[in-house]
Amino acid sequence: MRVLVTGGSGFLGSHLAVALQAAGHVPVSFDLAPPGAEARAVLGDAEVIHAPGQITDLARIMDVCRAEGIEALVHSAGIVGLETSLVQPAATYQTNVMGMVNVCEAARQLAMARLVYLSSNAAYHAGDGTPLKEADPVFSISGGNPAGHYGTTKMACEAIGLAYASFHGLDVLALRITAVYGFGMRTPMFIKPMVEGAVLGRPVRFATGGPMKRDYTYVPDCAAAVVRSLACPAPPAGAQRVFNVAAGQARSATEVAGIVRRLLPGADIEIGDGLSPLEEVNARMRASLDISAARQMLGWAPAFPLEDGIHDYAERFRAFQSGGGALPRGGVMS
Repeated sequence: MRVLVTGGSGFLGSHLAVALQAAGHVPVSFDLAPPGAEARAVLGDAEVIHAPGQITDLARIMDVCRAEGIEALVHSAGIVGLETSLVQPAATYQTNVMGMVNVCEAARQLAMARLVYLSSNAAYHAGDGTPLKEADPVFSISGGNPAGHYGTTKMACEAIGLAYASFHGLDVLALRITAVYGFGMRTPMFIKPMVEGAVLGRPVRFATGGPMKRDYTYVPDCAAAVVRSLACPAPPAGAQRVFNVAAGQARSATEVAGIVRRLLPGADIEIGDGLSPLEEVNARMRASLDISAARQMLGWAPAFPLEDGIHDYAERFRAFQSGGGALPRGGVMS
């Protein structure tokens, strides 16, 4: 299929484009800017059409989809992160919520085969430490989402997609991804400075954050889940359309630091054993994700334990730093 990937120039988008092409699809990237240096290294010799545009511009989305003969859409573009959303609440809602409305409208009007929305564990309102399941609460009548406006938009966008599925027959699937890491990542999540600092021989210091747990998911695993989501049969009426995509095991930042030290001798990492006030808020939604539904209904399972993912990430970053151009494809293609 010819697949439009919104946010295709970014970290996840570039890995998605490579995985889609490897699976026999034709990826078309829809993004404000062309790929940067790291995204270009990820793409290597992959043939990806770049169509500039904003997800808040429905007319432009429609024009690109018609011109490129788009048959399915993967929506990964948007403003990301708790902190950013607190600084730019209005922009977060305008970009994320209306962006979702626009891609749903394009898919509806052009009768696309499927829309895959990249949601987040941030849609969950809070957890009790046990693995989060798709049916767990995403809304509270007494408090805001722990992930701020970002988490609220993820919750809202899932609801928008399901409304299009229920009332317009649009085949929408939402994947709740979490803590996606790997070469080209932009959000630190502790793991980026740890791995890249170790490769560069630089000391890495964190005043707080040691107990912060995340279900770290290696980016090729996330990309593979998207490919499976495009290939799986349409769910029957009333069936589940929201799926957790994760490694299935939350690990603390302190544990990550220990793994990096073992895998990359000489890594100089220090991390405090407390949490900042913002980290304490963020920790409320941090738990392992139950991925049994994705295994059963999408036919997907993660292939990379955290140790393997960190090793591959380090090797790919080292290759990029050496100036070798396109990166080895081992991790991306697995």
